[in-house]
Amino acid sequence: MINLKCEFQSFILATRVEVDVFLPNIVVFTDEIKDFKEYYTFQPFKTLYLLHGAWDSGKQWVENTSALRLAEEANLALVIPSVGNTFYANTLYGVKYEDYFMQEVIGFVQGLFPLSDKREDNFIAGVSMGGYGALKTVFKDTSLFSKAAVMSAVVDISYSARIIRTIGVETDHTIGKWKELKGSEYDLIPMLDALEGKYETIPELLLICGTEDYLREINEEFHLLLDQKGVRNTYRDYPGFHDWKFWDEHLKECIDFFVKE
Repeated sequence: MINLKCEFQSFILATRVEVDVFLPNIVVFTDEIKDFKEYYTFQPFKTLYLLHGAWDSGKQWVENTSALRLAEEANLALVIPSVGNTFYANTLYGVKYEDYFMQEVIGFVQGLFPLSDKREDNFIAGVSMGGYGALKTVFKDTSLFSKAAVMSAVVDISYSARIIRTIGVETDHTIGKWKELKGSEYDLIPMLDALEGKYETIPELLLICGTEDYLREINEEFHLLLDQKGVRNTYRDYPGFHDWKFWDEHLKECIDFFVKE
C-alpha cells in the first residue's frame, strides 16, 4: 500500500490533526517506463473508513491487524482517523468530532486523493467505540456509505460509558455522565427511531461479536431490534474476547462483506 500520512489544520477542531490514508499500489513496473506521472495517476478507489476504539488510536489498525494486506488484495483505499476517546461525537462543550469526521475528514480525503465519492463505493467499519461511531454515522447521514461493519460495537452508550470508567476512560467531560446518556442525543436508539419510515435507506449492516465479549448480549438485543424495524443487518458471533486478536481474525469477513456484489 502507498502510505499517505496527513497532518493538516482542522477548521472544525481549530487544531492540527492527523489522518492516515492508504492507497493500493497497483503500479506494475516494466523496463520501458517513460512517464512516471502516468503510472501514478489512479482512477478513484472504493474506500473503507476504519474507526478505532477507546484507549486506542488509528495506528492500532495498522499495528494489530492485517488491514493493509487485506485492503490491497481487495483494491480498497483505507482512511484511518484518530479521535481520542471522543466517541466520534460533538461533545457537550463544543468540540465537534462528529462534524470533523463526517464533514471535514471525508471532504478532505475525497478532495485531495483519488477516492470515489459515490455512496456505493464507500464503506465504514469500527471496533468497540469505533463501532458506535460507525453506526452513529450511518444513522445520522444514510447517504455517505453503502455498507457498515462493526465488531464488538458499543450499542448502549450508557452501559458502555459506565463500564469503561474502570479503564480510565471518563465521559463526564465529553458526552456526559453515564447515567444521563440513556435516551440522550448520544443514544443510538433515538437516532434509529428518527429514521422511522425510512429504514430502507440505512446502509446494510454486519455486526460481529465474541461469545466471551462483555458486549455480546446487548449486541444480540440490538440485532433483534434492527430486525424488528426491518433494517437490513446480519449478526454473527464467534469464540473470542473484546480485543484486537478477535477483530483481526474477523476483519477479512468484514472486507468480503464490503466487496461482494
